[in-house]
Amino acid sequence: MGAKKLVIHHGGSWAANCYEGGMTKWVHVPIGLTYDDLVKLVEDVAKVDAHRSTLELCSLAFTTTGTARPRIENDKDVSCMMDEDKLLPEVYVTVSKKVASQCVQNGTILEEDDNLVHSTFLQQCNLPTPQPVYGGFLRQLAACGSIPMLDPIVCNDETIDDEENSESSDTDNRDDSSIPDIDRGSHGDEDCNHSVGSGAGSVGGYGCAGPSGFATFSGDSFREDGLGDGVDQSCENASPRAWIIPGSERYSFEPISTEESISDDGRLYKGKIFQCKKDLKRTLHMYALKEQFEVRIRRSSKTRYEAGCKDGECEFQLRAFKMQKGEYWVVRMFLKDHTCNIDGFHARLRQANSWTVGELLAPKLQVHGHSLKPKDIMVEMQVDHGLHLLYTKAWRAKDHAEASVFGPPEESFKLLPAYCHRLKEVNPGTITTMKTNVANQFEYLFIAHAASLHGFHTVIRPVIAIDGTHLKGKFSGIMFVAICLDANNQVFPLAYGFGDVEDEMSWTWFLNELKNAIGSPKDCMIISDRHLGIKAAMEKVYPNVPHGYCVFHMAQNIKNDYKRKDVSLLFKQAWKAYRKADFKEVMLEMMKVNRVAFEDLMNVGPERWSRAYSPVRRYRLMTSSIAESMNSCLVHARQMPITTMVEFIREMLQKWFYKRRTKAEKTRTQLTPWATELIQERNKDSEKYTVRPIDSVNFNVKDGNKDGLVNLSEKTCSCTKFQVDKLPCRHALAAIRYAKKPFPDFCGDCYKTTSWLEAYSGNIFPVGHPSEWNIPQDMRSKVVHPPPFRAQAGRPKKKRFKSAGEHGNGKTRNCTICKKSGHNRQNCKNPQPCQAPQPCPSATSVTSSTSKRPRRPYRCRKCGEEGHNSQKCPLTSDVGGTT
Repeated sequence: MGAKKLVIHHGGSWAANCYEGGMTKWVHVPIGLTYDDLVKLVEDVAKVDAHRSTLELCSLAFTTTGTARPRIENDKDVSCMMDEDKLLPEVYVTVSKKVASQCVQNGTILEEDDNLVHSTFLQQCNLPTPQPVYGGFLRQLAACGSIPMLDPIVCNDETIDDEENSESSDTDNRDDSSIPDIDRGSHGDEDCNHSVGSGAGSVGGYGCAGPSGFATFSGDSFREDGLGDGVDQSCENASPRAWIIPGSERYSFEPISTEESISDDGRLYKGKIFQCKKDLKRTLHMYALKEQFEVRIRRSSKTRYEAGCKDGECEFQLRAFKMQKGEYWVVRMFLKDHTCNIDGFHARLRQANSWTVGELLAPKLQVHGHSLKPKDIMVEMQVDHGLHLLYTKAWRAKDHAEASVFGPPEESFKLLPAYCHRLKEVNPGTITTMKTNVANQFEYLFIAHAASLHGFHTVIRPVIAIDGTHLKGKFSGIMFVAICLDANNQVFPLAYGFGDVEDEMSWTWFLNELKNAIGSPKDCMIISDRHLGIKAAMEKVYPNVPHGYCVFHMAQNIKNDYKRKDVSLLFKQAWKAYRKADFKEVMLEMMKVNRVAFEDLMNVGPERWSRAYSPVRRYRLMTSSIAESMNSCLVHARQMPITTMVEFIREMLQKWFYKRRTKAEKTRTQLTPWATELIQERNKDSEKYTVRPIDSVNFNVKDGNKDGLVNLSEKTCSCTKFQVDKLPCRHALAAIRYAKKPFPDFCGDCYKTTSWLEAYSGNIFPVGHPSEWNIPQDMRSKVVHPPPFRAQAGRPKKKRFKSAGEHGNGKTRNCTICKKSGHNRQNCKNPQPCQAPQPCPSATSVTSSTSKRPRRPYRCRKCGEEGHNSQKCPLTSDVGGTT
């Protein structure tokens, strides 16, 4: 059977023989379409229920006397419409609400729909009809009074949602019947004795759960105050539980966007329930912003909220009331059709204040983690919503979005003790330590997750890089990080903390807590920059642990201090050398080039920055850049309040542990991908070497330079790279290939895939919503105030200050005297030689084109003589004296 296109017009009204307003949609239908199929199709397109509303289907026919409007009531009418000789058949739909009949049961007025759903509840549990009964879901809520809930919800009533397109609406103040959607299928007694899914089962011991997870109620289970007096006898295994509102599992704490707020699950309609008045206003403003009209608030009080269109004669109205004995608000009347002229629709939109724009930005801030700049907000609002914002409004909207998503900074400090308690509760073994002063003001915080500690104690190389970075929030501060490298040479966060300033006291406290968490591992080394506070703290806390310096920062300091590239290149060759002979050779050359640089480096101590003289293995970790890499991942999080920032870091680590554990599980090689690639690169170079075996384990490998003596049994080489890095050097690879043995057997366990997987074997669980926390009373009574606020001049910097000599530090400035870089004219050592003074030209000589033109002498305006002006003219004093 063939198909044909059909145009359906709905949502409008008739004016004479002209259908005005509404929406239009076309669908493909079979040629043999019946009337019942057409009604079902109209219900799906117009989103109406033929049982609750009256549908009038019409078509238009053009006759010799004019335009006719025949009604479609049966299959013959449908056939005539489909066979009409025109391009596309059209159906015009008019919806009107049925008048619900009422009945009285023991003095309680019930509407027809309430009786239908109530009897359906009873039929599912095979119970007799009780007397009396509460009609409508909202009346059941009112009858129950105060309803304890763990999470606030927005209860979406599907039956009221079907009435959205209805033209008529009740305008009285009577509560509307809001009935949850119930599957009307038949179920036996076993459906009442067992729970269905996670949210099913007998709710509060008052009834049985239907197939959709909603609770059914019997009249005997309610007392006069609306609370359950007993358990339904038909449910033998039922036990009393807290009241659960249907649909609570669909509630989310995430902020909703504009599209979500007016979608099928959150749009405005009669009977819509809101958690608070703020949510009601937000949804109304979002709706007005999408529909491009201005809202005029007619009445706003603690219990009532009325709004309309800017045009006083427009029929658009919204009326909402606060529910009795609760905090929820319900929409009693909503007329969405506008009858105003075009003047009511313009781009000014007074309701688009900074609060509304901030609510629009909140979902994006929730996803991206960082807010836009005010100028970007102005452009985005103009492109997406046609709003022309001022800079100040965009700035206030940005502040409101940050406060809405991240919370106030002051409140974040108050939540910090409970958060730390919950973090240790859901992640056993996690260490959190917080310190406050005598005024209960925040000073320090230390956090080390149990999963990180497990990986460090089992397989992670004991070389730790520490660094600090400044926070960019309201109360500023400093963040400390302790980072290691995993088997795949990736950043492995060990611990982090927060303090007020970066000084010796704060670093001492952080290192003390780090020592309490990890102890003093064997062959451990801590690497940092040459900050004086870190150096003093290391001497106090870790006097027996080697303290290495970051060679990158040292190289930049050398480049900035001595202004010679050859010194920087020699320093690089020195710290990269594995053999002590190579190190001494390079340093002797540096002494010839620049003795001052040589003496400064020797005074620092080669054991702090060189591989050859390092007291313990540094495992190719010569810089603290991995700690700065961790800081760069938090460039946007550092502007958040402290509790939100800690949660951001926890979620980031949770994602890292899962992704890397999953990648390690999929790796089929014995070595990690990074180690495998490094071994392959070294193996290519080793193929050119010549191997001279000494015995089964000793080999002399000739490379054309200093050669290498390899011992495969002890895993050593005369170049020392084999035993320092615990990875085969080029000499060792040539010997291993000659001995026909597998390469992974001679690599350290810290580079193998099993160690990589073990490092991330732990899990980092989320803390959940604060309403779900079970915090002891002593922890709740603990008060933490924010540190003293120190306002700084200028706009807060988002990027760190780069060290001297780093790339991208800015424009190179040259001296104005010698035109060379690296200094200015005040400390220039190469001034231009002074030229001999030239004789002054005579008055009669003609000046050249390059010489300056002589200045004209002053001439008095009174006497006309040169050498003075009118104020010093002698004639003026003479005249003054005679008079």
